Amino acid sequence: MARASLTGFEDLEKFLGKLAEPEKMAVKAVDAATPIAEKRLKAEITKAANRKDRHGKPYSTGELAASIGHTKAGVNHLGVFAVVMPMGEDKKGLRNAEKMAYLEYGVKSHGQAPHPVRQKTVNAVKTECQRAMEETVYREVDKL
Repeated sequence: MARASLTGFEDLEKFLGKLAEPEKMAVKAVDAATPIAEKRLKAEITKAANRKDRHGKPYSTGELAASIGHTKAGVNHLGVFAVVMPMGEDKKGLRNAEKMAYLEYGVKSHGQAPHPVRQKTVNAVKTECQRAMEETVYREVDKL
């Protein structure tokens, strides 16, 4: 029969006790990553909408890309989240969220092809956002 003596658990327990509010760290991490996604979504919208319509006129005024904003991190039963989305209406009263849907899915009756930008954005920023969140958490842990 072997005997083992383990020490140091008091220190670990004390450290983990400081992490009693991991939700606050998660909120800070999500808030750090959200601007990265916002910037990339604006760029993807600009790239997708920077073309001419069937009459040769510029398709985009840049209003949709300019309307992209983000919420502060929130918490629900699924975890911590933030939303990057078009906000408000354009000068004609059309909701920017509608324009985003038209860009994303197209409008068959008007001959507008879909230009999906959301998934491109997610794929492009996934690693960078994860890195930003990890760095934020590490900084917060180092403060303890």
